[in-house]
Amino acid sequence: MFNPLDNTMKSYLLLLIFAIILLLPGCTGKPEELQQIPQAERWGVYEITLTGPSTGNPYMEVDLSAVFTSGDLEYTVPGFYDGDSTYRIRFSPPETGQWSYVTESNVEELSGREGGFICITPSDDNHGPLRIVNTFYFEYADGTPFYVTGTTAYQWVSVGQDIQEKTLETLQSSPFNKVRMTVFPKYFDYGNETEPWTHPFNREDGSTDFTRPDTEYFRNLDRRIRQLRDMNIQADVILFHPYDYWGYSRMGDELNERYVRYLIARISAYRNVWWSLANEWDVPSIKDEIDWEAIGTLLQEEDPHQRFRGIHNWENAEDNFYDHTRPWITHVSAQTTEFFNAIQWREQYQKPLLFDEMRYEGDVDRGWGNLTAEQMTSFFWMAGLSGGYPTHGDTFENDADNSTEVRWWAKGGTLPGDSPERIEFFKSVMEHAPVKDMVPELIGNNPRSINSNVYVFSKPGTYYMAYTATQYRNFELELTGEVPYKLEVLDTWNMEIIEEREVQPGPFSYEPENPFTAIRLYHD
Repeated sequence: MFNPLDNTMKSYLLLLIFAIILLLPGCTGKPEELQQIPQAERWGVYEITLTGPSTGNPYMEVDLSAVFTSGDLEYTVPGFYDGDSTYRIRFSPPETGQWSYVTESNVEELSGREGGFICITPSDDNHGPLRIVNTFYFEYADGTPFYVTGTTAYQWVSVGQDIQEKTLETLQSSPFNKVRMTVFPKYFDYGNETEPWTHPFNREDGSTDFTRPDTEYFRNLDRRIRQLRDMNIQADVILFHPYDYWGYSRMGDELNERYVRYLIARISAYRNVWWSLANEWDVPSIKDEIDWEAIGTLLQEEDPHQRFRGIHNWENAEDNFYDHTRPWITHVSAQTTEFFNAIQWREQYQKPLLFDEMRYEGDVDRGWGNLTAEQMTSFFWMAGLSGGYPTHGDTFENDADNSTEVRWWAKGGTLPGDSPERIEFFKSVMEHAPVKDMVPELIGNNPRSINSNVYVFSKPGTYYMAYTATQYRNFELELTGEVPYKLEVLDTWNMEIIEEREVQPGPFSYEPENPFTAIRLYHD
């Protein structure tokens, strides 16, 4: 519908931008000069492109950064060599207005370059990076709610371009808004014994030169992360992992840190990036090979955009978590199905809890990869109502490529499993709940048994949710307040509301007749 106020506000905004532009050095306000003033959206990316030396090894020998300032704000942003004598510095401006910059480098022709741009209001679909709210939850920088429903497709950027395109097509129609993904290719069972489409670092005659990144590989990584960003999907970028045939987990401290700095420069400006230091940091082959404290501290101190930082475990989570009280860790990334421990971990770490690997729906002959769709779906409800965020995976062989074995959890492609549409239903329910104000409660005769519990998530006096995977397991709640509640009984497998009625405040009891039942109570 036409709203004249919209045009008025746009006019005021254009006048403001025009006034700011006039303040730029050397700008007279002539039309031809106004057209030359660069612009970037708030939380978008402003990129400086410079031409410099290509001799020697710029990755190892050239230092480049720029200091961006706007009023009292100042950010030092690293740059990187992108091949073909091209150097880039990428910055995501956090505030609108006039920004200026000056470059610094140990190469004279790259140092002292000055410029500026206008940061304009973000487009409608740009809500900014995520931030933590109320200790345990997430929302966008502009306050838009965000409920994490993740998935895992480890090496999808390492496989053929056709499969990469198919993966994006699949994600576009999926419920998933975060993808766990590795930078480096993966070597493992079930079709993972293949070479990447090209190598991250130059490789000849079976030997890898870890001092020379392959710019084609990393440009593709850039492009895929941007595509995820434009789909409003978070890219949970895994820096190291142990399933390594090519030596990326054994580069040594100096090259590890150089590689991490390179990634900060290349991709941290994209607002959807998260850093995951490892997939399974405690696997013996990498546990002591990599200085996790040094890498985590480096990210905390040198990432100008301060993207989220986590580290993912291999052994039983309760016994082998990394110390998530460390100040460089922003959220708990757990491989576990111990949903009954969620309340304890929330209290212990005071950070958002992500069940980043809780086994996979599929048919491989390993316990971690052969959940039924019912189990995978049920895990989402238990994880979500325990106050954590759940993550999906699928190990079925899919039809994305006829020449190689492709399974979503490893290479992406398509999703043959039956859980995603049920996860979509779960997500829709959670997105309508006041999640950031809710607290979990666990009810069970055997609290350490996954399926025998009732998981309760509530904003007392306003909104209550409960879930059980078994039938005839009573929901017993104390509904506070004086206003009647609307009860909805949800069949989470068939994705439907099977009962609705009004209930009064006070003691409430409900015995589900079927497994995988959830209820919600709220004021109508």
